[in-house]
Amino acid sequence: MSTMSIIRKIKHLPLIALLLILIYLAGGGHIDRYFEMCGMHKITTSNEKYLQQSFDKALDGFLVLSGIKMGLAVVEGSEVGIGFNLEIGDLVQAAYDYVDLAWHTVLVGAVVLLMTRYMLQAAALFDHWCLAVMVFIILLLLIAKWLLPNFRRGVLFIKGLGIFMSVLTVTLYLVLPLSITGAAFLSKKITAPSIHEAQKELEEVQNELFGEKTPKRADLLSKVKAVKERIDFVAGYLKEKTRDLTIWIIKLIAGYVFDCIVFPVGLFVLLFWLTKVVAKYLFDVKQRQTFREDLEEIFKKYRSFHY
Repeated sequence: MSTMSIIRKIKHLPLIALLLILIYLAGGGHIDRYFEMCGMHKITTSNEKYLQQSFDKALDGFLVLSGIKMGLAVVEGSEVGIGFNLEIGDLVQAAYDYVDLAWHTVLVGAVVLLMTRYMLQAAALFDHWCLAVMVFIILLLLIAKWLLPNFRRGVLFIKGLGIFMSVLTVTLYLVLPLSITGAAFLSKKITAPSIHEAQKELEEVQNELFGEKTPKRADLLSKVKAVKERIDFVAGYLKEKTRDLTIWIIKLIAGYVFDCIVFPVGLFVLLFWLTKVVAKYLFDVKQRQTFREDLEEIFKKYRSFHY
């Protein structure tokens, strides 16, 4: 019996050696090369390109909206100084509020895009360490089951740690990058055309309203007259383009909300949920097997006690 026990322990040594090698390779980042060969390098490069281009686009839109916002603020202040017109004041204030809302949305979108880039870079730094810890926990789990078969609570605890690290590792290697890739695909097919159209139209608005500088005049009366003409032009333009300006801003806000929040977060939650479901299913299978083994052990002891 002792000989059989020794043989059983010896036959596990190759698997233990293999897991130790995997821990070394994972900790050194060598296994990541095989993931890159399987296509992860293309996904990483595509994500970096998408996030950089989206950030640059958001920055351009932010600058355009900043120019419109400052111009409207100057117009409103000039109107107050020259002679307040209630109709023009309400019109400029409404346009300023719309632009201000879009300005904040684009600013938050740019911040989210930059934070997403940082998250991907952080994941690339720590994913191989998580993989090494996961393999190490699997090794501990196997050793505990082989050497300490009656230590069931400890085995379940180690198994729980293994599931947690497995979900975390899969999240860093697959869930996070694939959610960004999926968001980029959905953005290209759904929201990117609307965002591009809205930013192009808003850029034209900035050029038409505030692109030309007020000509310099010699006397104060001429300057006041030039400013008044500019205010009247802005008021007329806003009155004519109110509906279009509202539509462009709504498209811009909706596009950035979906690109920066709905698409990536929705895909991340879905993939993360699927990962947890698979891990939980595997855990339940193992748990049922352990429960069945416990029942068999109890019945064996009961029979040996009575017979």
